[in-house]
Amino acid sequence: MNVAVLFAGGIGSRMNAGSVPKQFLEIHGKPIIVHTLEVFESHPEIDAIAIAILPQGRAELERLVKRFEVSKVRWIVDGGSTGQESRHRALQAVAADCPPDTLVLVHDGVRPLVDHDLISENIRVASERGNAITCTKISETIVVSESDEIDDVIPRDHLYAARAPQTFHLGEILDLYNQTAASGEHDTIDSCTVMRLAGRSLYRVVGPTTNIKVTTGDDLVVARAFFALTEHETLFGREASR
Repeated sequence: MNVAVLFAGGIGSRMNAGSVPKQFLEIHGKPIIVHTLEVFESHPEIDAIAIAILPQGRAELERLVKRFEVSKVRWIVDGGSTGQESRHRALQAVAADCPPDTLVLVHDGVRPLVDHDLISENIRVASERGNAITCTKISETIVVSESDEIDDVIPRDHLYAARAPQTFHLGEILDLYNQTAASGEHDTIDSCTVMRLAGRSLYRVVGPTTNIKVTTGDDLVVARAFFALTEHETLFGREASR
């Protein structure tokens, strides 16, 4: 069984979008969270979807799931005060109904440009090797700087940015989340960090640079441009977009 675990608990403090949480901002007539959900909904290997969201957004999310007929949504849980707590609660909800060998694809609700090929590759690699971490090759020069002086320039040949989905066996990742919380740590940045802190090996899946997380206003502009390009190619063919 393969379950998408989405967390959409952010309030969009870096978006400057007024009172509208970033997951509910619209791109081409649909909220960002709906775009993300529809990719997993339409993927033939995804059996169910769990979502963690802040309590104040739950009613709106439930309305959107019904309106856009996202039938694979099986769990909607209240998110916590951090991303780690939100992911942990969603994993606990899935574990109450699914066996430990279930594959869970942990993904940001505001990362709507994920595609079917990337989901399929996550499932394949995690099935074969135990987990799969979506990564994107770093194309910029990376420097270390603690003040206004650059302390070091890091060769980028082997540098990647970890993104999502991040895919695991449910029993293993939930156990590690339980251990992390019990140790007093409640604000790890993502699930691969939880795995690495426990000393587990991680396996890379290379994803496209378009698979961005919509966090700032600039990200929203970029996401809208990609959706416009995709729509144009769908209507008129790829050659017309060149």
